[in-house]
Amino acid sequence: MGIRVKQWISDMPEYIPGRTIDEIKKEYNLEKVYKLASNENLYGPDPVVIEEIYNNLKDIRYYPDSQCRELKQKISEKCGIDINSIIIGNGTDQIIEMICDSFIEQGMNIVISDPTFLIYERSTLKCNGKVIKVPLREFRQDAEGLVASVNDKTRLLFLTNPHNPTGTNVDHGQFEYIIKNIRSDILLVVDEAYGEYMSEEDKVDTVGYLSRYKNIIILRTFSKIYGLAGLRIGYGIADRGVISTLDRVRLPFNVNFIAQKAAAKALENESYANNTRDKVRGEKDKYYRVLAENSIEFIKSHANFILIKTGTRSDEIIEKLLKRGFIVRPGKNIGLPGYIRVTIALPDVNDKFLANFIEIFSSSC
Repeated sequence: MGIRVKQWISDMPEYIPGRTIDEIKKEYNLEKVYKLASNENLYGPDPVVIEEIYNNLKDIRYYPDSQCRELKQKISEKCGIDINSIIIGNGTDQIIEMICDSFIEQGMNIVISDPTFLIYERSTLKCNGKVIKVPLREFRQDAEGLVASVNDKTRLLFLTNPHNPTGTNVDHGQFEYIIKNIRSDILLVVDEAYGEYMSEEDKVDTVGYLSRYKNIIILRTFSKIYGLAGLRIGYGIADRGVISTLDRVRLPFNVNFIAQKAAAKALENESYANNTRDKVRGEKDKYYRVLAENSIEFIKSHANFILIKTGTRSDEIIEKLLKRGFIVRPGKNIGLPGYIRVTIALPDVNDKFLANFIEIFSSSC
């Protein structure tokens, strides 16, 4: 008899990670490989953040501040909220786990769009909860469908804005409809990992809703526009009661010292993040123009990636891209077969990708 594994682990849907640069170099004997599969900010962090990391390396002998006080103070000032309304995590993934650990138990459920970020489902199943999935409507989250799917066992409703993996947004009217039509005992989790890439007019002022609704938690990350994906740090903003609950399940010293210092420094220069957003927006416009000129379908994105339709030849196209050194995210791995998801990179890399992709796509038709 072998070691018995908990049933929920055996039933857990598999997260398929993106392939690494070194892996592709070795497999295809390539000198140069471009990773366009994981939506990192390829412009990288602000140089002053790199300097801050170097300046603090000598102090890694000490444990980090378990309360992340310096970073919380910076977030408090940025968002105009009380410091006790903030929680810091080892990436927002960890905060999602804290939320499910705190509010989901056997027989309870969450409501999510389908497809969406897999960690919502995995964290729920770990707590013996159930998952209600609502299909996207024309690549957008279905506000009415999400609300209609709530039942008496629902404890959490997840929104991603912009949505991952499509890049579409939840507009002001849709958000208002959802928050006004769910019970006050359902926590609305708004994942804004890509929120800084949105234009100001398209953003929903979710922080502004906190003064009227105690059942909202907003998740943000330093992995995307701030370019700190390798340090794994994100934060949540919510009513003090919700944050106090999450703190009870948070592990001590859950965020490392260097990540705290880097994130705090990154918030001091918002102009760098804004410049990155504008650069990415300009490069997305280039993608739209080139793809449209070649009659290739795509989904306009509010994030730093774009979904491109590749149809029944997706596997063939992906393989040919890999042979030329371009790693993209297969749509079938994220619930969207017949598409690929491509990270917006630096201008020269985008030019190279588009030239190669158009050639491959045209030869495959």
